[in-house]
Amino acid sequence: MNIWYICKYASPEKYFFGTRHFYLSEEWVKMGHEVSIITSNASHMSDNLPKFKGKMFFEVINGVKTFWLNTYRSKTSTGISRFLSWLHFEWQVLTMPKQKAGRPDVVIASSLSLFTVISAWIYARQHKARLIFEVRDIWPLSAILLGNYSPKHPIIRLLAMIEKFGYRKADAIVGTIPNLQQHVRNVSSSSAPVYCIPQGLSLSFYEKQESIPPGYFNAIPPNAFVVCYAGTISINNPLSTLVEAARLLKNERDIYFVIVGDGSNKPNLQEEAKGLPNVLFLPPLKKSQINDLLVKVHVCYDSFESFLAAYGLSRNKWIDYMYAGKPLVCSYDGFQSMVNEAGNGAFVKYGDSRALADKLYEYYLTPRTELAEIGLKGKEFLLTHRTFDRLAKEYLAIFTL
Repeated sequence: MNIWYICKYASPEKYFFGTRHFYLSEEWVKMGHEVSIITSNASHMSDNLPKFKGKMFFEVINGVKTFWLNTYRSKTSTGISRFLSWLHFEWQVLTMPKQKAGRPDVVIASSLSLFTVISAWIYARQHKARLIFEVRDIWPLSAILLGNYSPKHPIIRLLAMIEKFGYRKADAIVGTIPNLQQHVRNVSSSSAPVYCIPQGLSLSFYEKQESIPPGYFNAIPPNAFVVCYAGTISINNPLSTLVEAARLLKNERDIYFVIVGDGSNKPNLQEEAKGLPNVLFLPPLKKSQINDLLVKVHVCYDSFESFLAAYGLSRNKWIDYMYAGKPLVCSYDGFQSMVNEAGNGAFVKYGDSRALADKLYEYYLTPRTELAEIGLKGKEFLLTHRTFDRLAKEYLAIFTL
């Protein structure tokens, strides 16, 4: 088969952190298929993508034909500049030279940008190919709930129309989140089948891990029980419940709460934690150093609060936590997956610091060997169900249904 995979934010490990698009495509190439990824050299997340003159730069990365399109770069993840960057990317997609890509049998439109489903639909019709609409983030609902945009905003209304168009025109809809079908049926009359192909595990990425800086962990006593959050500190990843749990456990001198990362809400969180001797903020690490950090802690933490939770999560953060073989405790009221399937931790009621403190104290009292066995269930789950070679086969089956 000849597969076209279109996503503005697809990137390989060669330039940035690898995204699912490249990992899946590399597996399809190994199976004997031809794959072209069409992506942008402009991302608000990285300055390391290829810089070149002209419309397009072509290269082959691990067998995957890669078409880099020279696109206007938005410096932020919000606002009109990002919207304009999306539009410019789609113009480049529709006007790019396509001879090297060949005629597609399948065209995958991977959000974001939502406009990509229009470009992909045009190509799918032109070549009589199957159209797959891959939804990695539910827009415009995410912008409404997390970005506080009004549903009546003209751009939000436009995006809602495009989303429904994509659901109607797609031969199949693929979500990284487990309960996407509920959302699709809520907002559209589409009868297209909806599948979940979640975020996956790249073993090659974890084989290239780096060590954390010398002295990074020196402020933590050697025998301490460490609860760790590693990631962006923002209102989208609320951590006040973790700080309050630390306050409830501050007299347990062996329990330390380590918050690794940076973000817009970090100053507010530091103010909330002021005076707590058991809370330590550490600077952000490179993605390639996270595993070396996590193997040194005892329990990992995450938190997510939004109506979006009703459709479930498939978080790269959880994959990092689980691959490190650590129990995961998550403040979360939504559709449950991964942690409950693997049996490597627990969900506690969002915002309930007492319930969180009790669960963490329970793990503190658990013998370390038993705790390690709980954490190992998560790693075994990933290795059995979430490697990209397995996910690529499941995804490929959708193309021919």
